[in-house]
Amino acid sequence: MLRIGQILDAYRIESMLGRGAMGVVYRGTDGRDGAAVAIKTLRTELLVGPERTGILARFRQEADIGRRLRHPRIVRIRDYSEQDDIVYLAMDFVAGQELGQMLERQPELPLGMSLAILLQLLNALTYAHGRGVIHRDVKPANILVRSDYTIALTDFGIAHVGDSDLTHTGDLLGSPLYMAPEQLRGEPVDGRADLFAAGVVLYYLLTRRKPFVADSLAALMHRVLYEEPPLPSAVNRELPAAFDDVLRRALAKDRRRRFTSALEFAAALRRARTVVAETAFEETVVVSKPLRPSVAAPDSLTDEAKLDSLTDRIGELVRDCSNERATARRLDEVAEGLAAWFALAERFAASPEVAGWRERLRETCAGEPLATLVDLIGRDAPLPGRALRQARGDWLERVRLFVRLRDAASRLGAGQAADLACAGLVRDMNGAFLNYAATLNRLLFSDDSPELARISADFMRLDLLQLALEELGAMAEASNARHALLLFASQVMSKVNAMIRQFLDRRDPLARYGVASLLVEVEELIVLAERLLESGAGATVEEAAGPGGTIVVEFIDNVRKLVGLTGQELSEQVQDRPPSHREGPMTDAKQVLFVGRLRQLGLLYRFATGLGAGDQMALLHDLAAEIHAFLQRLTDQLLSVLQASEAEERDDALVERLWVRLTVIAELAEQFGWLELRQHILIATRNRVVVA
Repeated sequence: MLRIGQILDAYRIESMLGRGAMGVVYRGTDGRDGAAVAIKTLRTELLVGPERTGILARFRQEADIGRRLRHPRIVRIRDYSEQDDIVYLAMDFVAGQELGQMLERQPELPLGMSLAILLQLLNALTYAHGRGVIHRDVKPANILVRSDYTIALTDFGIAHVGDSDLTHTGDLLGSPLYMAPEQLRGEPVDGRADLFAAGVVLYYLLTRRKPFVADSLAALMHRVLYEEPPLPSAVNRELPAAFDDVLRRALAKDRRRRFTSALEFAAALRRARTVVAETAFEETVVVSKPLRPSVAAPDSLTDEAKLDSLTDRIGELVRDCSNERATARRLDEVAEGLAAWFALAERFAASPEVAGWRERLRETCAGEPLATLVDLIGRDAPLPGRALRQARGDWLERVRLFVRLRDAASRLGAGQAADLACAGLVRDMNGAFLNYAATLNRLLFSDDSPELARISADFMRLDLLQLALEELGAMAEASNARHALLLFASQVMSKVNAMIRQFLDRRDPLARYGVASLLVEVEELIVLAERLLESGAGATVEEAAGPGGTIVVEFIDNVRKLVGLTGQELSEQVQDRPPSHREGPMTDAKQVLFVGRLRQLGLLYRFATGLGAGDQMALLHDLAAEIHAFLQRLTDQLLSVLQASEAEERDDALVERLWVRLTVIAELAEQFGWLELRQHILIATRNRVVVA
């Protein structure tokens, strides 16, 4: 993984935005123009043989297409590079969220806003299609929505362009729910395939339901190919029927009956909007951002008046940070104001009026406002286990404000009180790390599985305390805190290893339940393990995990044993028959167990790949290849049994059970970026559905 502050060509790494099985996305700064960028990297060391070539080729295509397309509703790609083991592309940073995530948080999005989002998408598709680019993977996850509800279409990795040799007739790439029927059949596609996908997005925007729903890929494809979805106005009774015809045409099975272009689709959508009474939906109003008040005094004032104005403004900002919220903008204004104040004060050092201004500012920086701020910091300190009265989310910003005021108080000759307050804060924060050791022991060595969600939350709080110690200049205490976090993370990983060994040795159901419970919290455990690998300033894996990196190596070895055992159990279960109606409850316990073990296999992969660093890369690559090879074999095994079952005309319940299992493998392959394996399953599914 890249380090914060690391320089990659023209880009400085600022923070991590997210990660998946294939790579990590960072936020960075372009050193050439200062622009914020998102840097998407590939973990090439984990790409397995048959997938590697395809993934790298599509990554390059995404970069090539993105550099060609310049449109305000399409994410711009700036650069692509391959350096040693680092493959990355840099794109403009979009401060927003995926459309699907936004809709989960805002289920009551006004109709007018939903239409505005779709019209922007059609605008982007009009531009792309005009340049011979068919996206082929239009879906909510690839539509980013900013805070002002403008959108940006992203991820052209499987797009089709006229001169591309990456896509061929018969390919089956993308997400089946959003694929047009001709795309599912493997026929040549044109822009109308993207319009079908846009219609699926619009259907979900208007109804909050998917037009096609099924338990397996086979059933889903059958519905997309042959069944009409319910009318949107029948699903959402508050939706005007004027949009039914628009969606009926957008989702037409025969592309000749669809809109001929994104422009025609947009025109139809606007016409439907105009026939709807104004009371049917709220107006979409994009409110402009308020102007940022300047901390600088107006140029029309005299220098003395400016100094007086600055003194008042700094006091006002400090009160706002305490009473309302300590935002980054306000902190910047305080810093700018103090710098301007001291610069002006030096020019009037001999003036008798300066003493009055100094006293007023001293009262802000070392008097009651500072005391109030210290009280707030102590009261709301994120100590593990503490139930806070309110979580404003600006605690660290208030610590940073305290540092600015303390420095100013020192310059004003009143630093003693601020230094005493600082020493008290440092003492309390440092004590929190010492006190947590006993708490962690109780959490880890109880009879039950460790409460990883709680431990993860505690670590996040301790991480904030460590950052605060650094802000306060307590570098020795901050170093001790980092070492404590490393020790805590090492204890957690040791407990995890002990639990897995216990199951592998005993194989009893109770021990297995403990491991399963552990894997459910895989994201928390990955975060904790990352702290083990990253918390130390320049610490290596070996320093973090103990001599020779034994904890991490032991964990990977345990995971490999779990993978082997789980794979053996799944292979033995392939031909299990579903229960008949005469056997009792309809719940297919063996099917639930099979799917559960498949998903645990996926969690084991995510769990292990989240720890990739240092000398363990070879082990992790072998593990990734092992899981991929097993899932390939399992897929072939399931398809073979499925073919035999259908040839012998066995009962539909067995066939459907097999398709559900293949669907789960396809989902895992998509998560891991294994496009070839996923396409293998999709093509097999298509062949079965189309023939049927």
